[in-house]
Amino acid sequence: MPDDAVVLQLLAETPDLSGILRELVDFDVEDLAYAGAFAARLSSGESLQAIAVDGTGGRYFLVGAPTPARRVLYATSEGSAGLVGSSLAGALATMVAVPNWRDLLGFSGGGRLDEMRRARSWLADGEQRWYPDLDELQVALATGLGLVLPDDPVLALWEAVSATDPDVDFIDDDDAEATPWDSLFGVWTIERLTPRSG
Repeated sequence: MPDDAVVLQLLAETPDLSGILRELVDFDVEDLAYAGAFAARLSSGESLQAIAVDGTGGRYFLVGAPTPARRVLYATSEGSAGLVGSSLAGALATMVAVPNWRDLLGFSGGGRLDEMRRARSWLADGEQRWYPDLDELQVALATGLGLVLPDDPVLALWEAVSATDPDVDFIDDDDAEATPWDSLFGVWTIERLTPRSG
């Protein structure tokens, strides 16, 4: 897969691709104005380079000194943060393969792969209704950005987030208490969305 810099350049030079990515997985490389205003840091001292935002105020960062492939960290607007890929191309490939990846993490039962698979199965119909042209969008992004979509994207997502070092905290110094943020793995399971019987 292509280097991080190549992917970022393709997105900067190809508005059609960046637009599809923004629509499909809420990864916006064009509206970075406010991302740099936050004093985000890692307790390890590794550098963070803001590369994209989402519509809820979440931010995506490349971690560490510049290399061809850097880990990608996602920080939500609600106090959770963690790795989502070992490279930008890898992270985007997983997101494109499962556009509702945030929901899968949210209903992971604290980071259980089997719960993420259950959530994906339960949410699959809704995803298809939301994106009736999903296959075409995935092909366009994979082809245009040189992505290789994983055969098992749920496993790829689980492995990426599980690689987050529990001893390294993401801290936003704009938070008055500067407290470490929580894991991206949510505590709920899909039963939270299912009606109770009786």
